[in-house]
Amino acid sequence: MPEIQLGYGNSVLTLEYDPERFEVLRGPSTVQPLTDAEIGERLDNPIFGSGLADAVKPGGSVLIVVPDATRRAGCPQIVNLLVRRLIESGTSPGDINIIFATGIHRPVTRAEKSEILTPFIAQRIKSLDHNPGDLAGIIRLGETSGGIPVELNRALVEHDHVILVGGISFHYFAGFTGGRKLVCPGLASKRTVAATHKLAFDCEKLDRRERVGPGLLEGNAV
Repeated sequence: MPEIQLGYGNSVLTLEYDPERFEVLRGPSTVQPLTDAEIGERLDNPIFGSGLADAVKPGGSVLIVVPDATRRAGCPQIVNLLVRRLIESGTSPGDINIIFATGIHRPVTRAEKSEILTPFIAQRIKSLDHNPGDLAGIIRLGETSGGIPVELNRALVEHDHVILVGGISFHYFAGFTGGRKLVCPGLASKRTVAATHKLAFDCEKLDRRERVGPGLLEGNAV
């Protein structure tokens, strides 16, 4: 039987498959990772809004939000460049904090922090651990129009600037990952996480709601 290699964590799994039952779909093989110079250009000239140096002035505190070890987002390269740019623009290293958007996942280990941020950044920039059950570290900001409590990590409102670093991919009920998901559920309380996840289900039909699924945003209840 033919074989296919699938990435699994930091290793590769080799699987045999029946070509009469399965078809291997291959994405474009010519896409190259962005260079440091290309990422720097995007930081200076983003698609929307001001460049990093104009948006973040010296003296302000900065919170960088990154995914935990269950998500891959190119953080080692991007966070390193981002921190360097902030410092070059006049932001003190002591005014920069990094928080891991773990949601209700387990805490990030020390080894994982070094892998996500690089050992250089992990040793020099303070990192914060989100605990969705720690009420002292959670602030209630109100409710949505649907009655869902908006309870988020205090660090989000205690910093002058918040920068989200994450990848965008399909999500099985939220449509897409990245962006907003780093804030909720990434930095939300257990109660908020439970309430937003519950939106995916129709309790009367005992099934998912319509328009809840991968790649769907318009009309998605979540």
